[in-house]
Amino acid sequence: MSNLTVEGLNQSSQAEPVFMFTYAQSMAFALVSGLTIEISCSGLISAACQFFEDPKLTYALVITAIFNISAIVYSSITVWASLLGEENCIMGQMISTVSKNEEIRFDIFMLMKAYAVSGLHPKVYYSCLAVGAYRVGWAIADIVESHGFWDAEVGSCAYYQNPITGIGYNSADIVVDAFATIIALLFNWKHLKTSLTQIRRVLIQENLLRSIIILALNSFEIYAAVTWTDQFNSSMAFLAQNYIYTRCVNAETLFKSIRKNAIHQTNDSHKNSQVVNKSHASKVPSNNHLTE
Repeated sequence: MSNLTVEGLNQSSQAEPVFMFTYAQSMAFALVSGLTIEISCSGLISAACQFFEDPKLTYALVITAIFNISAIVYSSITVWASLLGEENCIMGQMISTVSKNEEIRFDIFMLMKAYAVSGLHPKVYYSCLAVGAYRVGWAIADIVESHGFWDAEVGSCAYYQNPITGIGYNSADIVVDAFATIIALLFNWKHLKTSLTQIRRVLIQENLLRSIIILALNSFEIYAAVTWTDQFNSSMAFLAQNYIYTRCVNAETLFKSIRKNAIHQTNDSHKNSQVVNKSHASKVPSNNHLTE
């Protein structure tokens, strides 16, 4: 066999992808990806059921469906990108980076929700555009600065996360969620100051719970972007973020039903109080005899 043939075989063997994770890491990697896909499929089925029950195509329904489809695509691409060879590494990781920044779909969901809660207020609309543009700017910067590369030492496709853009786009996610929470509370303040206790409880629980989760998640992601260089930890951080975002979006269906129940309970309580007041008023003795 000629030296040229041997050299060619060596080059081809060096370009063969090697899965970079251990067996235990592979199981965790596949588990988180699979759970996200399962939740997204359940969300799509739930959205389809809602549509067939009430054939009205709302913005929330469309965004939820798009989000779940994107979550499935991102989870699949992340697994695929970890198996790429040398020739496809950079392009494949670029596709993975773009799909990762499609998590902006969660921010779009929150901004659309804030706009709807405000009663389509013009000032809120322009504020949503400004906050959304800020998030898109960081997404573009991250796509440009973060990239994949072929790690010749281990013979696998690796990913470099730029620490500055990692901090930037996660901070932008926090800004978007804080903005949406403030809008929701401001435009429902009249409910918070009344006796509508059920609605008040649900609004506070929904917005504060989501804000705490998103703040904790993105603070952790900022820490990961700055300190972690290990491929498994970095990949798991992105997958965990995708998983939790998917959970938060699909929890909207649950909170929607809770809000409806709270409104019904509040209305029933209000009606009962009116009946009690009327009954009490009818039992009060008349003072007409004092004027006779």
